[in-house]
Amino acid sequence: MKAEEKKILKFLTGDENFIIPVYQRNYEWTEKQCKQLFDDLILINKNNYQTYFLGTIVVYKDDYGKDFLIIDGQQRLTTISILLLAIYNILNEGNIKSEEIEKEKILEFYLINKFQKDKNKQIKLQSVEKDKKAFFGIFEEEFINNSKITENYIFFKNKILENKINIDNLYKSIEKLVIVEIILKRGEDDPQLIFESLNSTGLDLSEGDKIRNFLLMKQKPEKQEELYKNYWFKIEENTKLNGSEVYKLSAFFRDYLTMKQRKIPNEKNIYFDFKEYFKKNSFEIEEILKDLLKNSKNYSKIINSNDDNKEISEILKRLNKLEILVSYPFLLELYNDYEKNYFTKKEFIEILLIIESFVFRRFICNLPTASLNKIFNILGKEIKSFIDYKENYFEIFKYVLLNKTGKGKFPKNEEFKNNFLIKDVYNTKKKNYYLLERLENFEQKESYVSSMIENKDLSIEHIMPQKLNENWKKDLGENYEEIHQKYLNTIGNLTLTGYNGKYSNKSFEEKKNIEKGFNKSPLYLNQYIKTCEKWTEKEIKERMNFLIEKSLKIWKYPKTDYEEQKDIFKFFTLADKYNFKGKKIDYFIFEDKKYSVNNWANFYEKIIKKLYNENSFLMKSFPNDEKLKSGFFDNKKNGDTCKKIDNNLYIEIGTNTERKIYFLKIIFDKLNIDLNKLKFYLK
Repeated sequence: MKAEEKKILKFLTGDENFIIPVYQRNYEWTEKQCKQLFDDLILINKNNYQTYFLGTIVVYKDDYGKDFLIIDGQQRLTTISILLLAIYNILNEGNIKSEEIEKEKILEFYLINKFQKDKNKQIKLQSVEKDKKAFFGIFEEEFINNSKITENYIFFKNKILENKINIDNLYKSIEKLVIVEIILKRGEDDPQLIFESLNSTGLDLSEGDKIRNFLLMKQKPEKQEELYKNYWFKIEENTKLNGSEVYKLSAFFRDYLTMKQRKIPNEKNIYFDFKEYFKKNSFEIEEILKDLLKNSKNYSKIINSNDDNKEISEILKRLNKLEILVSYPFLLELYNDYEKNYFTKKEFIEILLIIESFVFRRFICNLPTASLNKIFNILGKEIKSFIDYKENYFEIFKYVLLNKTGKGKFPKNEEFKNNFLIKDVYNTKKKNYYLLERLENFEQKESYVSSMIENKDLSIEHIMPQKLNENWKKDLGENYEEIHQKYLNTIGNLTLTGYNGKYSNKSFEEKKNIEKGFNKSPLYLNQYIKTCEKWTEKEIKERMNFLIEKSLKIWKYPKTDYEEQKDIFKFFTLADKYNFKGKKIDYFIFEDKKYSVNNWANFYEKIIKKLYNENSFLMKSFPNDEKLKSGFFDNKKNGDTCKKIDNNLYIEIGTNTERKIYFLKIIFDKLNIDLNKLKFYLK
């Protein structure tokens, strides 16, 4: 590693091209950052600063030493290049004259390599694909829209033309910008470690950016390009929300890891958790990228509600309206299991409907949403604990959900109905629209309500208004206060209307007859209201009961005839927190091989010998390990329960099952083996 203080223009001078590797993020500086830089350049001139520190640029020499790979500093380097190009073009177009600046020097020293025969390499700054097109486009005067490169170029050009600082003084300020150039050498420095060190000090990279860097950085440039185009670019695009520039890349990796490992990474540790997962499983780069690409395609279907099947898309859309993001890992697993033909398309649709019903019923019954995190995290594992899950996946799915108790339960009809009668559904953020829209659209052939709500052509209306005037008090009777308090925000008193909100306090008769009032409403929700001559407790209760009966059909309580057989095995992994006391083991699987055993002692002895065959050097130290020395010895102890593994290594198999599991977890950790790789099946 070599570090040197250098003027930015000297850094740009030379025969090297500056390559922004494909694993780097796109150019992200906005007008805000560009304005700050421009204001700083004015300040340099005003205060006559001799130097001004711009920051650090870390570069990595390629195999031939002719080009620099930019490890850190691409945002600053790109911005200075854009600014220099703006100055050159203004001078070249003759919009502003200068006696001091050599415009050709700007072009030929800092922006292009004029002796480079390959036209694609003549421009010094070689950005990632989208930015490259935009930067090259400026040279050709073919602007690329929706690009921060283009936007910031136009910003700088307009700023210079405003002439708040004359172009000569602006250029002199750029000449005073200083960087620290750090050059990493192949074979001597590890760019990945440098990258992690830089980003541990607060540089604003997403967890997804870090994972991209980790996967692609150590590949040769041509391989990086291949992997980026074939996999990473597609993965990234698959996490994009439709109709926006918002990418959910880090969220995808969090949900992917949750699905794979049955534990939820901390949002700030997704990169390190992925790195550990990658290394523990000894993946090849292309192997993990293929799996990520496959899952990202399904992730796009989930977050954008755009499955090939229209019915599945509609259900996913409703699940997204319920904002149950914690279900995403299980939904990813569902797609994987569907692709393995564990259940049919029809069953897939039914599973999604049951999830919708499960979540909504819990919401109506005020069950804690925090519990859903754990429920969905282990749901796939619970299903697959049944040995016949491949044949009976759908029935087992229902069986597992219906057998949950306490905070994790699936509310039954009576509980759901009783809570719905009193639930304040108006003050539930977006869920009130979801509820009314679902009631309206259920079993209807045409669905136009969603778009009308999105366009604000329909809004939620209290039939009995939020503020009672004298006429309403009279119509409701002596108990108007009690009725108002009890029913105001309940489902019986809420509907969707298209009339102006200023009429909301009008009498019931006026609400029926005004323009776009109830009498002219085509909505199913308002058909009963049309038949009423007044709106009192009696009408509210009748409509409420009618809508709740319909709700029981929409958000169904599932049924299954599946019965767990006593002779069906259940499997567990070493990662599971489970009390095995009194349980009998039948066999275990390790490294995809099955080993039959007589009991836990036999299991323990076999797995230790298997581990020792591959890790003998490290395991010979176990008798001296503080945590393991009570179960590992370097010489034979008295009794039949001390078994020989090898010369100078013996184990105690007479301990209880809990102790054996405890030792194995420590051993797997020391040997850096994933706990989930050991599966054992109980009788």
